[in-house]
Amino acid sequence: MKLIKCSTLFVVLICLSQSQWIVARSVTKVQPDARFISRIHSPLDCTQFNNDYEILSSFSFVTHLNPIFPSTSQTHGLMDSNENVYNLNIANQKFVPITVFCLKSLKNLYIRNTSFYEFELDDNSIRSLPSEIELLASSLRYLRVHDTAVAHLPKQIGKLKNLQGFLLSKTGLLDLPNSIGNLSSLTSLDMPFNKLTSLPTTLGNLRSLISITLNSNPQLRSVQSLNGLPNLQTLNTSNCPIERIPSNLPKLNVLNMSNNNLTDLVNIRTLGNDTPMPKIFHFSKNRIHSLPPQIGYVRNLVELDLSHNKLASLPSDILNITTLCYLDIRNNVFSGTDLPKLVTMFNTTNPKLILQY
Repeated sequence: MKLIKCSTLFVVLICLSQSQWIVARSVTKVQPDARFISRIHSPLDCTQFNNDYEILSSFSFVTHLNPIFPSTSQTHGLMDSNENVYNLNIANQKFVPITVFCLKSLKNLYIRNTSFYEFELDDNSIRSLPSEIELLASSLRYLRVHDTAVAHLPKQIGKLKNLQGFLLSKTGLLDLPNSIGNLSSLTSLDMPFNKLTSLPTTLGNLRSLISITLNSNPQLRSVQSLNGLPNLQTLNTSNCPIERIPSNLPKLNVLNMSNNNLTDLVNIRTLGNDTPMPKIFHFSKNRIHSLPPQIGYVRNLVELDLSHNKLASLPSDILNITTLCYLDIRNNVFSGTDLPKLVTMFNTTNPKLILQY
């Protein structure tokens, strides 16, 4: 009888120990939140390095300096005569070393297909650009990240007051912090092929912006935060479900809103009204059902794409645009009798016009 009790107790103890091992094993697999990963390692101490050579030596990969044939698909750096690295391209590595932010003279940082964290994370939506980016506040001019998971930007991004070009492409970016409105030197903002759902109103503070690319953000429905940008010249929002065109962009001369969700072009006369530069406006593959008379007052309009919409008629004002060189009205709903008449009218008023119908 005692033997049976002991055997039973032994089995119970084994089961308990196995269950504890399973629990412990599952706990070790819990993924840390990337927004707090920077706190797992020791605070970055850049004083441990005497020069940029030592910083590069801390990387887990070789960085070729001043290569004869530099390539964006290969990791390399450019060093000046003072032995300061001013350009760094990290491509196809396992992770970006945190010590990269100790390169105090770095002006251009390009990251391609390389994680910002050495930790394996199942959920890319919690990955963030490291807050240590602020250490490059005085030097960094261009930051470009391709094919690398960056779902969020830290508020410290707003400290990069000298940043002129900022690109995040195919990173899974979900949002932009309000602090991005502090990038007073920014002239180019490119966030294509991401997951943005909205834009912060603080983008309206970026008075130096010349170019914005937001194409292929399939959940972005509005760009009204951009209204009033005084120097914006180029805007690309193709392949986004945007429902209204922006307004009060006096310097705009290139606008691509193809494959959006537009139904009209109200306020189009407020686009590029303060510059004589030729205007190129593309609105193909929308749901535009009417064109406002304002179209006749767009200054120096040379190219207009209205193909693949729901237009059944055009305002007479469009016949007065003598600067128009190219007009595409294919795949609309003009009647079989109206379309030939339109063609004849355009041939009469603007014989040099290339008309696609």
